[in-house]
Amino acid sequence: MFILTAHCADQPIDWELIKDENNIQVYVFETDYSDIVKAKTRTIIKAPINQVKKTLDDIGRRHEWIPFLKISKALSEYKNNRRIEFSHFSAPWPASDRDFVYQIELITESDKQLVYKMKSVDSELMPENRERIRADLYESIYTLTAVDKNTTEVELVFHADPKGWLPNWIINIIQRVLPYKILRNLKIRLSSETVHKS
Repeated sequence: MFILTAHCADQPIDWELIKDENNIQVYVFETDYSDIVKAKTRTIIKAPINQVKKTLDDIGRRHEWIPFLKISKALSEYKNNRRIEFSHFSAPWPASDRDFVYQIELITESDKQLVYKMKSVDSELMPENRERIRADLYESIYTLTAVDKNTTEVELVFHADPKGWLPNWIINIIQRVLPYKILRNLKIRLSSETVHKS
């Protein structure tokens, strides 16, 4: 929900801090290839890295903590640390719902760090639906880094184009707000699970 996100074509990214609330930092960066800003969000969660991984991997329950997500499901078998997934997001009337078909890949795996990278792909496994707009996920990267055995730093880089008629200034508001809400909800969920287990 990453080490690689610090560079773009071997060029350091000059992230701008725009929010620091509830120990969650939000940064943005204006790319050369899109009018939509790229966002990066970072926080510390009081949960072991394996517990965070378990929550991220639980595709059937992601809608419980990712805002506006109605359903998320796997479209292919998990093979070579990757698979194709589908996510359907609700949108307020009169906007149409959005969906994404993307590949998720675990590109780094160790006791200390896990890196998941997601990007839209063309796939016949989920044809486009006239009632929804097929959005474009340029890049979404979760980096989980173990601080100690009970604490994990989570970073989310997010860059997507919802397509359709939405003006870029509205899209950029979403870009700035959505990743913050994702990590805030993830933090609340994992904190609650930790309390119940203790």
